[in-house]
Formats: sequence, structure tokens, C-alpha cells
Amino acid sequence: MRAVVVIAMGGLVLGACGSEPQSAAPEAPAPAAVPMMPSAPVSAVALTEASLISVCRAGMSFIHDQPVGVILSEDVSDGVMTASWPAPVDGGRRFADCRVENDTVQWRPARLPDGQTAAWSNTPTDPVVRFTFEGDQIVLNQTNPDGARSQAMLPVPVQQEAAS
Repeated sequence: MRAVVVIAMGGLVLGACGSEPQSAAPEAPAPAAVPMMPSAPVSAVALTEASLISVCRAGMSFIHDQPVGVILSEDVSDGVMTASWPAPVDGGRRFADCRVENDTVQWRPARLPDGQTAAWSNTPTDPVVRFTFEGDQIVLNQTNPDGARSQAMLPVPVQQEAAS
């Protein structure tokens, strides 16, 4: 009797080999390969000194949560603007250098005590602040390392900067 059960089981197992189950859904055809279009390179934004000042004032205002009107341009040299604004705690002034690379605003603390240096805010752990011009407004978009995003539109007309 055992031999009959073993033979019957073996027949069932061998009979199942090569046959498709009836309940399986038909396979969907593979999606056609679509060639990836290379993303357009981000072109460098050519800024005049006046528009660099505008972008940096707006950027420092946004990054440091200060009204744009209190951000002053102290100096511009070699594509770097030094900005200052009232220090919220002691009534003194805070200083930062600002530069623009492509469409990003980068900054670092400035006028540090002797022997101290600061790195630019362009590491993977720093928020990325991008800008665009929309009429007489500068649109700033910040993306934090955790993916959180925020946006601001600040009225910093380039034409007024050139006159001041």
C-alpha cells in the first residue's frame, strides 16, 4: 500500500512540473525602454554687482529670519558680499559673507575673532537655498537635508540696489 501512495505522490509531483497554475495572471508586457533625456545643466547665473547685493540681502534675510530692510551690504569683492544686520541678543551687529553659485545662495559667518575660520554653507548637511527673479521680487526656495521645503518672495528690486 505504501508503494502505491509513494508512486501516486511522485506522479502528482512530476505531473505538476512544467505546467502553469491556472490561477496565475498573465504577465504584463515589459515596459518599453524609454531613453533617459539628460537633465539640462544648471547654467551659471551672471549677476551684476547690484543683483548680487539684492540676492544676498534677500538670502540673508530668509536664512537668518530678519527683515530684508535691516540687511546691509558692507562690502562686495570678488563675487562675495559681506552683509550685516542687528544682532538680536546684544544689540551689536552680525556679519556674514554671501556668494552665489549657479542658482544657490551660500553664506558663512564673517568677521570672526582672529584665528577662527568658517566654512561655506554648501555641505550635504546644510540647507540648499535657490533663487529666481520674478519681476521685482526674488523667490527663494529652501530645501533642508531632511527634505522639508520652505519658500519666500521678497521685494528687493535690483534697480533700487544700483542706486544705493
